[in-house]
Amino acid sequence: MSAPTLATTVTGPEDAPVLVLGHSLGSSSVMWEDVAQDLGDRVRLIRYDLPGHGRSPLLPLDREARMPDILDALRHTLEELGVREYHLAGLSFGGLTALAAGCAQLPGLRSITVMSSGPVNAPLSQWPEKIATVREKGTESLVDDTFERWFSEAAPATHPEALDAIRRAFCACEDEGYAQVCQVLGATDLSGEVGSISVPTLLISAEHDGGLPWDKADELAEAIRAGGAPVEVLRLAGVKHMSAVERPAEVAEALVRHVSAH
Repeated sequence: MSAPTLATTVTGPEDAPVLVLGHSLGSSSVMWEDVAQDLGDRVRLIRYDLPGHGRSPLLPLDREARMPDILDALRHTLEELGVREYHLAGLSFGGLTALAAGCAQLPGLRSITVMSSGPVNAPLSQWPEKIATVREKGTESLVDDTFERWFSEAAPATHPEALDAIRRAFCACEDEGYAQVCQVLGATDLSGEVGSISVPTLLISAEHDGGLPWDKADELAEAIRAGGAPVEVLRLAGVKHMSAVERPAEVAEALVRHVSAH
């Protein structure tokens, strides 16, 4: 069975460098709205929805999902769009996908940007429990605890529209789509593979993030550099996991600089 085509939102000039953005577990491409506005017409922007998230269909249900399924779906989607060369960036699960694409050395990949994600979401034992919870109680049962990890205390006041949109996307996420991405997370550990990344890499690390805090970003940068790839690290103070939502202008500028340089 061929890989599914992911739903996408495409904006920007056709002749500009292509930047592909991937979102976190439970949200959708809507999380990039403010970043997209700050990027303007400086890139050809492709925002995709993960399987079972936003407008994308589920992966096949006859087996557990794995990272190669996500990469195949993304590759198939970009082929359908006629994209031959692109820069891949993502936050949280989207960042893990960018790392995996770099490790797999996908054709046409020019650079990666990894935000709020290391090579493994440990402990891997947490994911079967989360799958059971979402199948029993639905995604809405997870949203409050998730938002506490994702956003600073100031975020509801400073970015109310963005948080409302992401909350709606989270609650609308298909339970099985959430479960499938959890299956991928529970089976993915790239710790021993990141040295195979050969494309320029940007790591964006939030000070109070559990996924890629500043010290872990330095460790990941060293591991990637050991394989010979150039790595830059951008540190954002005072924010948690969803740094791109709370600091869209800074993230957009960093993305443009990275894409333009490579």
